[in-house]
Amino acid sequence: MIIYRKYNHNNDYESYKVFCENNFGKNCYQSKIEHIEWLESNPSHFINLAVNNNEILGCFHGFKAPVLLDNNVNIFYSLHDLMVDKEKGSQLGLKLMQEGILQDNPVILSGAIGRISRAYKRLGSIQFKSHWYRKFIITLNPFKFFFLNNNKLKHIQSSINYNLINNKEEGISHLSKSLIDLYKYNNDFSEKYFKWRFFQKDSPLTFFMSDDRTENMIIFSLGLRRVIPFLRIISVRKKDDDVLISMLRSVETFASKAGIPVILYSITEDSPPPKELNYNAYKEVPNSYIYSKKIKLPNNISINGFSTDLGFDSIFYRGINEKIK
Repeated sequence: MIIYRKYNHNNDYESYKVFCENNFGKNCYQSKIEHIEWLESNPSHFINLAVNNNEILGCFHGFKAPVLLDNNVNIFYSLHDLMVDKEKGSQLGLKLMQEGILQDNPVILSGAIGRISRAYKRLGSIQFKSHWYRKFIITLNPFKFFFLNNNKLKHIQSSINYNLINNKEEGISHLSKSLIDLYKYNNDFSEKYFKWRFFQKDSPLTFFMSDDRTENMIIFSLGLRRVIPFLRIISVRKKDDDVLISMLRSVETFASKAGIPVILYSITEDSPPPKELNYNAYKEVPNSYIYSKKIKLPNNISINGFSTDLGFDSIFYRGINEKIK
């Protein structure tokens, strides 16, 4: 008999790890104990499970995240990692989906493709603009990525024309205030959220590039898919088009110097990459939605990437953290 319940770390981790590696892929970040412990340090986070005789057959994650509506901070549930065992059919996913979506808080459903995207739409979700592009670049040393450490990262960062810091450096306490001021998330919930998302010791490795006035910002992470390193842009705050183009060129320079051949431009803000930079859209473009059963949501909403799970696949959970620390 299949039951639906919350994840219990003490009892479920070993079975959940097997489920993740069978369905998300071997060595997936979802199965890493460090990743789960970081998620669980957020009191609003949940993992809903479908279980049969202690065998995990499906999961759906969520956590509370800030969203701006008419310049006011609202609290949404950001839902992610809906997955069911590949041999058990889709009904499990539908049940998990309904339990996650049909709740009091509005929800964010980002990066959905195929049947999941169509199911979200049938439930009455509102699609909002998100942008999914990639660009291949020439790297100076294709193996350098695998030998990165903190000193090498700092050396590369210091060679970039713009301010570029990562969240594992010392003396970055000012960054939280800069994010709150720039993105206008000035309330207690958002401050606590930014601390968990970026500034805990076990938060995913994340980089922040800004101009001198902190009016334009690019937030990105580093990842590894099989043996291919990638840089993922997860949020863009733009005031000046020309400055953004110049900053994105600097991101490409950083990637090249770090031995990274692929840049993924995957953001949920409505800010597509400049045409001058020749990014290519994904062959299968994911869709992003919001849903609420209680309040009317605007059609022109913009969700910041850090309010979703974008960047959770950072190399901080890929075994390279010992070199980076």
